[in-house]
Amino acid sequence: MKELFSLIGKRDFKGLFYRKTDNIFIQFFRYCFVGGLATVAEGGALWLIQHFLFREAQGFWVFASQAIAFVIGLVVNFVLSKLFVFQEKSEKTNAAGEFLTYAVVGVVGLGIKELLLWLFHIQIGWHYMLVWVVSTIIVLIWNYTGRRLLLYRKKK
Repeated sequence: MKELFSLIGKRDFKGLFYRKTDNIFIQFFRYCFVGGLATVAEGGALWLIQHFLFREAQGFWVFASQAIAFVIGLVVNFVLSKLFVFQEKSEKTNAAGEFLTYAVVGVVGLGIKELLLWLFHIQIGWHYMLVWVVSTIIVLIWNYTGRRLLLYRKKK
């Protein structure tokens, strides 16, 4: 954590965002930043799809909107994470296997989001975007932990 605050204090943006590191605090900081960009892509896509394509339709269409937006956010997150967060080589030998594992962790996150959408939007009546914000915070922690442990753990 000391190294992270040192980089912030020095305004060392190259060290903070790009220089290779295995410091978990710096990686999590980067992951939150990258996740923020992917979240904007996913949330924007969700709102656009639901608002313009499905015209605020309910039921199945809310779940479909979230699934489509998830795929957009997943791709943005994967590309930016490879560039800025998990720069070390994955334990997977090829990009396809790495993306597949990355996607499986993401699909579990999508399942969490869909469950929370069903519970809080369909059952309780919260607005779908409010549920999306709350579930995104929960899934951020799941995604980082799952990807860190399954793909990018330090080799012994």
